[in-house]
Amino acid sequence: MVKPCYVYGAQATAYGIVRALEKAGQPVAGYVVTSLKDNPAYIEGRQVIPVEKWQGGQIYIAVPEYLHREIIGILAERGSSDYICVDAELEYSLMKSFYRAEGRLAFLPENERSAGRPAPQPGDFSIYVAKSLHDKPLHSRIQFPVGSVTVQAGTALGAAMETDFHDNEGENISDKNGCYDELTVTYWAWKNSRAAVKGIAHYRRCLMVTEAEKEALLHGGLDVLLPMPFLCWPDTSMQYGRYNTSKAVEAMLEALSLLYGSKEKEQAVQVLRGDIIYNYNMLIARQEAFDAYCSWMFPVLEQVEKICAPEIKAVQHSRICGHLGELLLTIYMLTHGQKLRIAHGKKKWFY
Repeated sequence: MVKPCYVYGAQATAYGIVRALEKAGQPVAGYVVTSLKDNPAYIEGRQVIPVEKWQGGQIYIAVPEYLHREIIGILAERGSSDYICVDAELEYSLMKSFYRAEGRLAFLPENERSAGRPAPQPGDFSIYVAKSLHDKPLHSRIQFPVGSVTVQAGTALGAAMETDFHDNEGENISDKNGCYDELTVTYWAWKNSRAAVKGIAHYRRCLMVTEAEKEALLHGGLDVLLPMPFLCWPDTSMQYGRYNTSKAVEAMLEALSLLYGSKEKEQAVQVLRGDIIYNYNMLIARQEAFDAYCSWMFPVLEQVEKICAPEIKAVQHSRICGHLGELLLTIYMLTHGQKLRIAHGKKKWFY
C-alpha cells in the first residue's frame, strides 16, 4: 500500500500537483500551508492544514520556487526533512503525465531537429521578452531561448531602458501599460513584427522551446505553443476571482457579446466554468495565428477600457486588461483553437 503524502501550498500549482499525484496512484492526505489566511479550509474534501498542526509525513513543496528555501526552513524547525521540491522540471513532468492520461492536451516529442530541414534565418523566430523599469532584481542565471530579444514595456511612461526594442516605437499602446501590463509588448509585436514565428516572454519567465517545437513552428507542423495551463479550483472564474474584481469579468463578457455576438459570450462562460487557465499572457505562434489572436483580443480589451474607465482611472496600475488577457488567451485557444495545431511546452522561472 502506497503511503499517503501531503502537498505544501493551496493555490493553483498545489492543486494541480495533487490531481497529478492522485492520477499517478499516489494518495494525497491533504494540503499544508503556512497560514490559513486567504486559503480555504477544504479543497475537494481534503483538509488545508496550518503547518503548526501538521503531524508529519512526506511532503511535496508546491509553491513558487523562490519560497522553497523558506518552506524548507519551516519544515526543518518541525524536524522534517522528508520533502520533495516541485521545481519547473518536476511540475512539467507531473502535469504532462496528468494531461496525457486525461487525453486533454497535445505535446510534441522532445527530439532533435530532423535532418534535411533548412536552418532558420535571423528574424524568422523572435521571442519578445517584456522588460520594465518596475522589474525586481533577479539573482538566478538567465538564459532565454535562442531568438529572444528584449522590449521595454511602458516606455512612454518613463525613462528608456537599454533594450533591443521599445514598445513606443511604431504603432503602439505603450502609454496604456499601467492597465495592459506586458500586453503592450504583445500589441507592439502584433503591429510591428513580421517574424514568421512570434513569441512573448517576461523578464523572469519564458517558454523553453525545444528544437522539435521550434522546427514544427517554423515549418508548419505547429501553429501555437502554449505554456502548461494551471488547473483551477473550484473553476476558472473563481480562480481568477481570488485576485481580481468580478466587474472586470462582467465587462469582458459584455464586450464579447457586443463585438462578436451572444454565442461568443456563451462559449466564454463555458470556459469560465471549466478548470484550466493559461496564465502570464505567454505564447509562441506562427505569424498568422499570433496576429489572428491579437486581432480578436485587443478590440475586447479596448471595449473593457470604456466600461471600466472609472476603476482604471482610480488606480494608476490597475492592470485590469493585463489580467483579463490571461482569461482571453484561455477563451480564444479553447473556443477558436480547434482550427489550430496547438502543443504545450515547458515554462521556466528566473528568481
